[in-house]
Amino acid sequence: MKGIQRGQLVNMNQHYRRFSLDYFLDCQQRLGVGQIELWCGAAHFWLDHEGYGDVNALRSKLWDHDVRVVSITAPSMAYQYQYASQEPECLEYSFRYFSNAIHLAAEVGADRVVVNSGWGYFGEDEQTMWNRCRDHLGRLCRVAEREGILLVMESLRRDESNLVYNLERAERMYREIAHPSLKMMVDSIATGAAGEKLEDWFQAFGSDLIHMHFLDGDPWLHNVWGDGNTALARQIQIMNDHDFTGYLVQEVADEHYFTDPYAADRRNFRVLERFIED
Repeated sequence: MKGIQRGQLVNMNQHYRRFSLDYFLDCQQRLGVGQIELWCGAAHFWLDHEGYGDVNALRSKLWDHDVRVVSITAPSMAYQYQYASQEPECLEYSFRYFSNAIHLAAEVGADRVVVNSGWGYFGEDEQTMWNRCRDHLGRLCRVAEREGILLVMESLRRDESNLVYNLERAERMYREIAHPSLKMMVDSIATGAAGEKLEDWFQAFGSDLIHMHFLDGDPWLHNVWGDGNTALARQIQIMNDHDFTGYLVQEVADEHYFTDPYAADRRNFRVLERFIED
């Protein structure tokens, strides 16, 4: 079986949130990981609707550790910013926040920003909240186009969103936005929770599926590989069958990894390295 390329494996700093960014980068250097998806949570790197942290200082740290940022995640859902806010002022703050994530991506040399649908109020008219999310994402696509950045949209679990929580709804949102700066991604936890197959996402989006949050789900938890029940070899075979060359981001996000994230990373990459071919 054909393996995966080392350059496809990308780590994320979310599970290092109780440690400094310097510690996270030190660990990536020891692991030999050269690509990261930057989770812009304080105190690693500040991002809000007014601006963001010191990019020159960030670039210097990345350079010193021989690490580059390939994608940006702007925390949403459990935070004050999200893609389908009902209140006009909150939606505008959110637009400025996610626009700043796009500008940041351009500044650090990343070519993509992860997005999702957010959520509407329970009891709210579904078409109203759907249209609000669609129009907000469309507006962000136009910002991304000017910056030369792609937005990669993931589905969410049903307990996280009442908008895009499965493949059918992801296809609908993708078609309605219909913008060249919008591409698609698989979050293997969300798709696993929805009972969906990776093949179905490739059939739906083809070459526009360019990114993954790629974890060992059970299927609900964001596990490192070896701690869940996902058939890794089968997933890689499916990716190879569809000539997938995008990034495989290790979005380790469950709290039992937060006290020793480096140990979790070491276990994770020991499993993944068995499938690296270069």
